Amino acid sequence: MAIKKYQALGLMSGSSLDGLDIAYCEFTCKLKHDKLKIREWSILEAETIPYAEDWMLKLKKAPELSGLELAELDAELGRYFGVQALIFIGKYELNPQFIASHGHTIFHYPDKNFTLQAGGGAAIAAITGYPVIDNFRAQDVALSGQGAPLAPIVDEYLFHNYEICLNLGGIANVTVRNGKDYVAFDVGGANQVLNAIVSVLGWPYDDGGRFAEAGKLNTQLLEKVNALKFFGEPYPKSLGNNWVQEVLIPIYHEFDCPVEDKLHTASVQLAGQLVKDLKGILKNRLKKSHFKMLITGGGALNDFLVKCIEEACKGIGDIHVEIPDVKIIEYKEALLMALLGVLRMETFPTSLTSVTGARENSIGGAVHQGWRFGI
Repeated sequence: MAIKKYQALGLMSGSSLDGLDIAYCEFTCKLKHDKLKIREWSILEAETIPYAEDWMLKLKKAPELSGLELAELDAELGRYFGVQALIFIGKYELNPQFIASHGHTIFHYPDKNFTLQAGGGAAIAAITGYPVIDNFRAQDVALSGQGAPLAPIVDEYLFHNYEICLNLGGIANVTVRNGKDYVAFDVGGANQVLNAIVSVLGWPYDDGGRFAEAGKLNTQLLEKVNALKFFGEPYPKSLGNNWVQEVLIPIYHEFDCPVEDKLHTASVQLAGQLVKDLKGILKNRLKKSHFKMLITGGGALNDFLVKCIEEACKGIGDIHVEIPDVKIIEYKEALLMALLGVLRMETFPTSLTSVTGARENSIGGAVHQGWRFGI
């Protein structure tokens, strides 16, 4: 049995465009008989670096760029990530063994066997000097998997005492555990939908869901959203930002009703879709009636959305909802990236076929060595 410690920097740029999440994490790993167990873990330091207006616009418009322009953006974003990581490392006097970066998703088309995250790891490694691991989704997609969600890995290793783990980021995804078996998939658009709706009022987000709570359910709007093909598909399934931005959000923008009603309806829709997806799984896979659900991601701070989820879940069993420490809520995805980096370094799977539908479990992540040798 071997005990190893890792200090890793995780970088996450989410679909809600709220900024670059950076988390410095420590893991104590036990390796025995080709198995890895995380004995202890912690987020030691963490920050979100908000995107300036010009970066938000660049990333929103990225899918419309030419091939040359997209290549330029990839390198430019990588340099930006590298500079921010280096500032963070210097500020807290850190010395990570590696940096694990998700990048920012520009295209995600698993049905066409490709996914693209900008923010090149080579540029990050060149700026910081540290080894950088990126491109975690591509291997799974090449194996005919969805390439998403990645969150079940962190749920399996760090939050295995919960039967249900719901992450409310720009896109909502859920993991359901049944012993050693995991089912996970994307549920629908979450924060990026709510943020887009409330932006009409001049707010970046609906703080606590107060505007949504003041609104009313619009059944016509709800029916129109629920009629979208994705919401009727079985798992495994995943969403790309392109679908949320091009298909889902326009329905809310174009519908004629008060913004508060749109926010209310979007919250109810997401909660209802979650329960619809969970109902069959809990009945067929988990032969019990009491479950613990961990909710993380920025949406966990939306009191009204959480209330909608709790109310909807009453129809499928005794589900106890837990909201963790704020640091875990806000930085779970950056923590996930750091953990994926550990798995890549130890050559353990970073994507599971039971989750993504790929032909095989796979070890994703491209390594860019950097120039700080011997660290």
